[in-house]
Amino acid sequence: MKDTTTVDVVSTFVECINAGDLDGLCSLMTDDFAFIDYGGKVERGKDVMRQGFRSYFSDYPQYKNITEKVLTGGTGVAIIGKTTGSHISPEVEVKETVLWTAEIRDGKVAQWRIYADTDVVNQTSE
Repeated sequence: MKDTTTVDVVSTFVECINAGDLDGLCSLMTDDFAFIDYGGKVERGKDVMRQGFRSYFSDYPQYKNITEKVLTGGTGVAIIGKTTGSHISPEVEVKETVLWTAEIRDGKVAQWRIYADTDVVNQTSE
């Protein structure tokens, strides 16, 4: 059986992303929240990511994470899915599978990491 506490936190986190709900999203982050993009770049701190998400939501108001499968283990949650409305072209988004992982601490997201199917991204952008 899945740990509904960690799944609920991550599900709500994704709902906030999909709604462009910056305040809701930040309320689910630890103060030392870490965001790691698919290239491995790390951004740290809730305040830093508030500005980062504010900018992204402004630039890509139709951005959505589409959950296809959820996996759990300990304090971690992994989501397999797709995106729409992101900085990636629609031609890539339709072909690309994305993996998001989250580490939960004290009922909040401490780390959010994105893994992308870079072969698809690279083939489509060439």
